[in-house]
Amino acid sequence: MSDISEKAPGIKLGRIGGVPVYLSSSWFIIAAVITVSVGIQLSRSQWIPALNAYLMGFACAAVIAVAVLVHEVAHAMMARAFKWPDAHIVLTLMGGHTQFGSFKAKPGASLWVALSGPVSNFVLAGLGWLILQNLEPDIYSKLLLDFFVYANLLLGAFNALPGLPLDGGRLIESIVWKATGSQFKGTIASSWVGRVIAIGVVFYFVAYPYLRGEEIQIITAVVGLMVAMFMWQATTGLIAHSKMMLNLPSVIASDLMKPASAMLSQVTVADVYVRQNQRGGEIILVDGKGMPVGVVDAQAIARVDRGRAAEVPALAVARALGQGAIVAEDSDGRALIDYLASVSSAEYAVINGQGQVVGLLHQRDIISAVTGRRK
Repeated sequence: MSDISEKAPGIKLGRIGGVPVYLSSSWFIIAAVITVSVGIQLSRSQWIPALNAYLMGFACAAVIAVAVLVHEVAHAMMARAFKWPDAHIVLTLMGGHTQFGSFKAKPGASLWVALSGPVSNFVLAGLGWLILQNLEPDIYSKLLLDFFVYANLLLGAFNALPGLPLDGGRLIESIVWKATGSQFKGTIASSWVGRVIAIGVVFYFVAYPYLRGEEIQIITAVVGLMVAMFMWQATTGLIAHSKMMLNLPSVIASDLMKPASAMLSQVTVADVYVRQNQRGGEIILVDGKGMPVGVVDAQAIARVDRGRAAEVPALAVARALGQGAIVAEDSDGRALIDYLASVSSAEYAVINGQGQVVGLLHQRDIISAVTGRRK
């Protein structure tokens, strides 16, 4: 689940059940691909004029948009039943997605919300089939209804496959989540299944026809490759994020910091020399209330004439610390990530339980640790 950006994700179409619906500019690309591919196929027949064929192609693109929209609305409505916050729907190049505000999900709720999408498409396919069985539409209406049934069956069945980022991937995620107590382990397991499905999509649309000696349909192959690439990129992001989140509890500020001690900001460079000879480590300057204001810079202090060290204020050779750049020494990765997001500073003073400065922590070391790239 992801936070909603303040920037509008596309053209706002309105609201359905109170849920904002947006149309991404990328949707027009897939709409054009569908219009052209269906138009070419139909125009090859002798009984449909070329203009009507391409109009039918555009109608098919609209049918898919409706199918995707109903799919996403089903997600949003089911999520509302579980009180998930701030949903909005975006129709995109790869179909669409529903985003939510930050919250803590549970395995069962996550699965119900995910599967509501494919179920809605199966219901639409059934309604289309009933209409075909009980009415006698004209040729254009019949073609469109046939496509409506086919598109919803395909969309529902494909999304029900058990691998992320597809909706059915929540099944494996929920099973592993329930068994291990970790959503992130479930996400990693389901993402690897999603990668297998992505490879299967490429095989089915490209390799399989080639091995059978059949002509590869260029447009179909391109769409299949696009879907596979999207799935692979999505699972790469999901796996990386989940590994990072699993790594957070093992990242502790005291393990990452450099030893440091505090001195009042009024001291001189000469005073700093004395402290460095006594204790070594980094020197963090604090104000009269004990709040860190700067870090003595080793390169800057090295340039000071030792004969004038007693005249040069330590603040003159210090890097400023951002307001509130203080971290408790027992903070784990989850708290450190919050600091990165909320405090505008590249360095943080580390304090112990008594409020004493004991270390200096750099932003790059936090990032390296939480991403699993510690040296």
